[in-house]
Amino acid sequence: MLIFVTNPGLQILATATWQRAATLLVTGDAVNLPSAPVAKVVHSPSTTLTIRQVIAVQCNAFRPWNDAAPDSYAPNAAILARDARLCAYCGSPAATVDHVQPASRGGGSTWQNLVACCAKCNAHKAARTPREAGMTLRVTPLVYNPWLTYQRQVYELVT
Repeated sequence: MLIFVTNPGLQILATATWQRAATLLVTGDAVNLPSAPVAKVVHSPSTTLTIRQVIAVQCNAFRPWNDAAPDSYAPNAAILARDARLCAYCGSPAATVDHVQPASRGGGSTWQNLVACCAKCNAHKAARTPREAGMTLRVTPLVYNPWLTYQRQVYELVT
């Protein structure tokens, strides 16, 4: 089970194992958020430690800014994660990545030009634009921020 580590303002900083969370709690570097559900109870001969799903560090720490620009390089694994491994053209499971504007026509490997794609749609589209291939995009390619999902989960757990 993931333990979310936040700053006092509930901005997610990291995820941690229950062992790391226990270390942060015992050393006093973090505190449990009382409104979060219990993730694990750890027993030792001298004490019992309750670890909640959300813990907050005591100091004001901030997550570095995600400065990925729409025209910056995007790795294939991140594109597949962003699109939940679903084809942007037909919605079936995707294992490949497609350039919306073909690379042969100057389309780069950027966040706004790459989408997850199934093998069938990728072969059908080939080196054409979606319009030329008679296909429509079901999603708009955006810059992926993996922390957004975690941040939503934290807010749902504590509110």
